[in-house]
Amino acid sequence: MRKTALVVLAVALVGIVAAAGCISSAANSDSPVGDWIISGTDVTLSIKGDGTFAGQSYVNRYFGEYTLNGNTITFTLGGSTMMFGPEIEKEDAFFAALAGEQTYEIVDGKLVLENGLTFTEAPKSVVGSWETADGVTIIFNEDGTFAGKGPVNNYFGTYVQDGESVTITQTGNTMMFGPEIEAEDAYFASLKTVTGFTVTDAGLTLTDANGKAVVSFAVMSFVEE
Repeated sequence: MRKTALVVLAVALVGIVAAAGCISSAANSDSPVGDWIISGTDVTLSIKGDGTFAGQSYVNRYFGEYTLNGNTITFTLGGSTMMFGPEIEKEDAFFAALAGEQTYEIVDGKLVLENGLTFTEAPKSVVGSWETADGVTIIFNEDGTFAGKGPVNNYFGTYVQDGESVTITQTGNTMMFGPEIEAEDAYFASLKTVTGFTVTDAGLTLTDANGKAVVSFAVMSFVEE
């Protein structure tokens, strides 16, 4: 009788664990965390697991914080760059629809927000503004160009991304001299070895042919002046 009871208890526990696993998987699949894009546009929304978000709107890059409560998400815009362009009215409407509290759902891999915005999963890309812990920056533009600030000089060039492979060609830099010039030379040399990349919540990591990290960046912080 005791053995029978133990077997029944074990089966019940397995069922509970399996059910919990299913619930956990469902919850994860319904999470808005990830990189999203509005189809047919360059408008992106990257929702991080740390309660922050950032993206590219019709004209400007933007950032902020969010909170989750069940299937309700509240976006609080923290700021944006201050460029002006022909689609600025679309951008104003986008920010108005994004901000505040609203429900969301994940439908067929799409993030659908109550206020009328629908995003699809964005392909992984190096495009964005990135910085290292030491303040070195690199900005990859949609048009295949990049620019940034090294330990001493500003630099620029072109890149080619194919899936998760990327090659970087530095075409020039300013010619200042400073105490960190050797570190800068090493950084510029390392960019020539880059053949791939990974993008996670932690940021962008450029890798070499062996998959080894060459340099790691976090999303660039916006500083209001």
